[in-house]
Amino acid sequence: MAAPPVSLQEALAEALPDKTDTHPAFECKVHYIHTPPKPCEPLFSPPPGQPAERTRLARHFLAVSIEKEPAEAGRSSTPDHRHQDFVLGIGIEVLIYTTARLTTLFVSKADTTGYIPAHAPSKTKPLCRAFLTWLATEHRTRHPRRQLVVSLFARAQDQYLFPGSIENPAKHVLDDRRLIRWWAQVLDPLLDLPQSDATTSNPAPTADISAHLVIPGHEPNELRSYFPKTSHALNRSWTPAHPLHELAATRIGFDPITAATLPPRCLLPRFPDDPKARFIQDLDDEVGLTSHSVSSSSSANSSSPSKRKTGAEGRSAWNSIHDLARFWEAMEFRQECASGRVVGFLWLLIAGAPSPPQDLDLNNTNDDEELTGESQDSMTSLASSSAAAASQPPPTSSPTLPSPRTITRKTLAGPIHARKPRLKGSSSSAKTSHPSSSSAVLATATNDNNQETSSTLSLPPKIYDAALHTLLHLDFASRAIAVISTSKWVKAVADSCGVREWGFVVKGRRKVVGLGSAVPGDGAGAGNAERKVNDLGSMVRRKKRKVEEG
Repeated sequence: MAAPPVSLQEALAEALPDKTDTHPAFECKVHYIHTPPKPCEPLFSPPPGQPAERTRLARHFLAVSIEKEPAEAGRSSTPDHRHQDFVLGIGIEVLIYTTARLTTLFVSKADTTGYIPAHAPSKTKPLCRAFLTWLATEHRTRHPRRQLVVSLFARAQDQYLFPGSIENPAKHVLDDRRLIRWWAQVLDPLLDLPQSDATTSNPAPTADISAHLVIPGHEPNELRSYFPKTSHALNRSWTPAHPLHELAATRIGFDPITAATLPPRCLLPRFPDDPKARFIQDLDDEVGLTSHSVSSSSSANSSSPSKRKTGAEGRSAWNSIHDLARFWEAMEFRQECASGRVVGFLWLLIAGAPSPPQDLDLNNTNDDEELTGESQDSMTSLASSSAAAASQPPPTSSPTLPSPRTITRKTLAGPIHARKPRLKGSSSSAKTSHPSSSSAVLATATNDNNQETSSTLSLPPKIYDAALHTLLHLDFASRAIAVISTSKWVKAVADSCGVREWGFVVKGRRKVVGLGSAVPGDGAGAGNAERKVNDLGSMVRRKKRKVEEG
């Protein structure tokens, strides 16, 4: 049975640690912004002879900050200008692509600054896990018959979201292999998600949730060393292979055998800043193909005759890559994966309840109205008008042109009433983007000074881009500078939305036992932990001293 959806604040509180014998409960301030789903470029190239999938994109960004001096200062009871006493510590961005049959959660960026205390237990790992679990549960609850996939690539880098944070000596950057294992541990608990009601009533012959890992240049038996050493029920486990054929079968409605015969460019997603996407673009440029067209006439006519693809089925769209096995082999020699670098590609698939395509009820979902409802209505109206025209007898004489319609404008009269201004982020589309969660809707309240505050913000794409652009041009080299940069970023987002304060406070409630002294590698791409030294002195065999005779 699927658990009822909870708010984001509750999910984070249950994941973050409670007080221990040596440290108080972890308390932080969370800033969460997101955009409503909007039409975007298709994530996958269409198969030959088929139109591109109608896709919508929603972007989610979560930032966590702590007090400037958590060991000294007590938390102020007044909410005024509280963001000035906080410093950003963790950030993660997730892009959600939605089609008629598939929902894709892509972890775009994740980073830390190193200013969160490194003592055990870890804060970064459970926070990223709770955020992904909350997003997956929300979409899974609203669309139980739609397949969901969590996708990411793990590549070590000094900094992703917080410029200058690498200069902080407390920030510990994980290497490539440890980073892949770290993300595998983040996704591993999602294999224990409860079954949905639809899956329970219609059990599938295979596991309903599975995890996958691919590292270019590594054999399947080598990948097993990256898997977490845990066991899961319901035949759920990690697989050292990609699930792209299974995803294609879900997206297009083909069986897996037919989906395996599609051109490789129709099976690979095009995520932003993804090593695969850059390789796909290079292969497309070699043969003069556009990003999302394989057999369209416009694409064929725009390229030169020497670069036009051959073959009715489009299997020779790329000159050197004809299947996914060859694609992964070639990825090994790309710049991102060569010179001793290791890049891991991870997927977590959550299957939807089996149902025929005609039984999919997608017209009742708010975020898919534009994907299914409008197209079906337009096709129905077009078919009815065509049938009505065909049933009428042909005219016996030349048709007469209708007289132009006279437009009469009503004269406005009466008093003029001023309209009350509204927040730009509180539009109807933003309010319906997450109807099942109270924390995902822009909730405003009025305080004593008649200034509006908000816990989370649903922003238009332009304001969301401006918020991330501002963050990427700040400095987090030292704690004092990072506090100023945090204040600037929070204030810039608040000013762009017309609110004075935004964000909500979370206090950890997870009971923790058996702690160590430090958390090695507590980070995503870049962590914040001290190095832990193992004392092996008790394992050394000591020679017995000889007793002198005499």
